[in-house]
Amino acid sequence: MFEAAPFFANVAAASPHVQFVYDLAAGRVVFVNAAYERVLGGRPDQVNDELPGLLQRIHPDDRAYLAHYWRLWQRGRARDEVEIRLQMAGEPDQWFCLTPYYEATAGGGALLGGTLRDTSVLKRYQENADRFNSRKNATLEILSHDLSGAFIMVQQIVQYLGEEVPVPAGSRVPEMLRVLEETSRESVKLIRDFVSLEFLAAAGTDLKRSRVDAGAVLREPLDQLQRAQALLGHRVEYALPAAPVYAALDVNKFTQVLINLVANAVKFTPDGGTVWVSVDAGPDGVRVQVRDEGIGIPADLQPHLFERFTKARRPGLRGEPSTGLGLALCKTIVEWHGGTLSFTSAEGQGSTFTATVPQVR
Repeated sequence: MFEAAPFFANVAAASPHVQFVYDLAAGRVVFVNAAYERVLGGRPDQVNDELPGLLQRIHPDDRAYLAHYWRLWQRGRARDEVEIRLQMAGEPDQWFCLTPYYEATAGGGALLGGTLRDTSVLKRYQENADRFNSRKNATLEILSHDLSGAFIMVQQIVQYLGEEVPVPAGSRVPEMLRVLEETSRESVKLIRDFVSLEFLAAAGTDLKRSRVDAGAVLREPLDQLQRAQALLGHRVEYALPAAPVYAALDVNKFTQVLINLVANAVKFTPDGGTVWVSVDAGPDGVRVQVRDEGIGIPADLQPHLFERFTKARRPGLRGEPSTGLGLALCKTIVEWHGGTLSFTSAEGQGSTFTATVPQVR
């Protein structure tokens, strides 16, 4: 007959991840496998002596977060995985994923077991991928705006020539101007459709959230937007919190929301105007605000703003087209994060959009 206990004891002992069992009543580790030495640099037979020093290596920003879950685990609510960082002298922080397990024992005691997996390589890969996607998406939005603006200008020049310049009888100029105008219009549509498809593709994938410092992960796309918009004659100013503010974000999707809100703000702000972005810890969670000094939203359009293919869609001040999908998708993505997207606006006085997501301690 197969005996599961010895088999799984051997599995735990041979695991490449740190496996441990902690006796809550005794306040000490009663089992740790050999991976403890390889992964954390300790000695299994001295784990209880080394434990205080190991806990001191927990990143200061993660201590309250881990303490919150430790209290839950002690009460038997050991269900949620947590990510923590351990500091290494002169080296990058190590990222770990801790999967807990609670079991009551005879006599009213309890054991807390768990698996500690080193996820540093995966975490850095994800950070690099998120950074690349943020840069790519910001660049696409800026390029589409710049290229669309050029084609819109061609359309305007064609219209001016058609109205102001006399054309000899039998000339092919009117036909050529018509072709040029149609080509320009189709080019603008193609560019905007491509960017919209990118946004839709990003929104349609599964949410992959992790605990991140919101200010730190949004700094690079904001810097990219600021520098790129400056080349187009627009000002984007941003303010980030001085201390880390943590939220559980799918960084790529949430960055898409930020880019879309900034792009909308620029679209309805006259040349020379400013768009302000702030990230802070508000009373209801982590708050990202995008404020502009543009033309504002008419009162009759405001109730329909977040509808898909909304009748509230309007071309931008420079003729930029709108599919009416962007703000609806932004709201959906923010709500997937357990948050809210709201706005205030008055015609002729600008708009402020506020995305709020739960703060993670």
